[in-house]
Amino acid sequence: MTAAPSSYGQNKCAFKIDTFKILENKNLPELLNEFETDSFKITNNKKDIPKFLRIELGCLANGFSIANPNQPYQSTDVIERKLADRQLVFFAKSDRMIVLTYLRGGRGVSRHLLMIKFKDDKITDFWTGICLNGMESKEGIIRYLKSTKPENLHNSIIYL
Repeated sequence: MTAAPSSYGQNKCAFKIDTFKILENKNLPELLNEFETDSFKITNNKKDIPKFLRIELGCLANGFSIANPNQPYQSTDVIERKLADRQLVFFAKSDRMIVLTYLRGGRGVSRHLLMIKFKDDKITDFWTGICLNGMESKEGIIRYLKSTKPENLHNSIIYL
């Protein structure tokens, strides 16, 4: 079963999400291998997210606000003041790949993992899933992805 990515209609976005490819984890082995073998700069600071990626994630998710680790964010569905919708947990960047994990609030806190390949400030490949454990480090993310059944990496819909 497949579903559209949080169906916001991505027709104006530069990158088109391939829902089937993500939900079937078709590109995950290659992305995981690159994440495992390449060198990454780990900063865990939202300011280090490249502008092109912030713009594209904003388009794909119909808005993408994120707070730094340990800063307040909208962790529940009770909105008392304007806060970012997400809280960054982990951010790593190489010359051609970005990996980030974050918490997203609402009716409950969800944990997300994005693996993004890029070239010339354009997304060339994209995978997203649920990351319940180990989302604070490169080693933890790799261990989680290798030990989790593929069907448990998604809930049949893509949320950013």
